[in-house]
Amino acid sequence: MPLAPTRVIRTPRYAVFCNGVNAYAVIEPFTVYGWSEITIEELIYPFHPKANAEYSKLSMIGDYWTDFPSTFHETNNRYDYTIINAVWVARRPDGTKSYISYSFRAYVNIWVHVVRRFTETREYSVWVNAERKYSSSVPADYKTVLEWDPNNATHPEYYRRFVLGANVRFGGHMKVSYYTFRVYDRAIEQSEIEENLRTPWAPVRSGLKVWLVADPAYIKDIDGDGILEWIDLSGNNNHAKLYNAQLVELIRAPTRILAPTRTLAPVR
Repeated sequence: MPLAPTRVIRTPRYAVFCNGVNAYAVIEPFTVYGWSEITIEELIYPFHPKANAEYSKLSMIGDYWTDFPSTFHETNNRYDYTIINAVWVARRPDGTKSYISYSFRAYVNIWVHVVRRFTETREYSVWVNAERKYSSSVPADYKTVLEWDPNNATHPEYYRRFVLGANVRFGGHMKVSYYTFRVYDRAIEQSEIEENLRTPWAPVRSGLKVWLVADPAYIKDIDGDGILEWIDLSGNNNHAKLYNAQLVELIRAPTRILAPTRTLAPVR
């Protein structure tokens, strides 16, 4: 069953923390061009207030500013931080922007499970804590991030990287923590979304293209370039480079007592 809106997700032991100033993670090269469906799933902790006065676009792929097809989370600036939207942007036949969004602002300063899903029937939907909150139909002649060829893009690199904690231009940083981040090349079912929320350490594997989990075992410099990689557990080698983003421990392991505690007799 989906979590009730009032139920709080248990705090994970570890998280990858982006400070909102200069920290982000980049999955590159990575492209979703040619897919007929996509599911983007993450367990995040968005902070308020932010550490900067910029608008932020995070968990982003695509070009919102020039060609338009893209998807991301968006917040407004620090002093009137009143939105946090899960956004899907398409390009109309006349070249203008089609902007679809759902706000999950009520879930700031807590752990929240957010899913963005786009189906082959061209339905965009947003799920919060395994509850379907929003859906919208995208016309067949609108170009989405799945249909915008990076080779013909104004900025091809924006369609070949997925950025966490900032936008694809490495600006507009967001103060946010990630426990897990997953991308599927299909629209996973409601039962699968519920299963992934219940057991984030053992997600549905069919169609899984990226699977990042915040844990010391999965963050290391695997290519020897001095920059830590967040290891992709999907088996597709879609590792994320960490730029100033840090693994933090949120819950300390209990201290082990190796010998019985001895109580001294009181002094008389």
